[in-house]
Amino acid sequence: MNTSRTTFTAYAASDLYQAGISCDGHPFIAERFYVFLTNDYGTRLRHVVGFNGTERLVCEDTGEFCFPDLREEARAKADRLADRVNAALASGKVIDGSYWIDDAPAYCSDAYIDQGIEAERAFADSQEA
Repeated sequence: MNTSRTTFTAYAASDLYQAGISCDGHPFIAERFYVFLTNDYGTRLRHVVGFNGTERLVCEDTGEFCFPDLREEARAKADRLADRVNAALASGKVIDGSYWIDDAPAYCSDAYIDQGIEAERAFADSQEA
């Protein structure tokens, strides 16, 4: 893991996840916020802590599951963490690898191209034809 403190910047982002099954039996899809680091080369690391945009609760009236919207709070937590990480990097602190995991390189970055992902995808596409 290349963790040069001068080249990384922290950002908040989000992905979707299945938070549970709604009262109609369909999956309830929610948003999870997280922080990732990226550098000019396109290397990305994801923080091990994520912030869910909902939680599964049981409605007191009906006994069914409900999913309150907690996205604003979750996004604010991710933004605060990104700000703290950027402040730490700006002050000269190094990245503690125990809090970060490798993530896919930024699309079309040098890291993405150097991994040969485009070639792998072109090969996979050719096998489907």
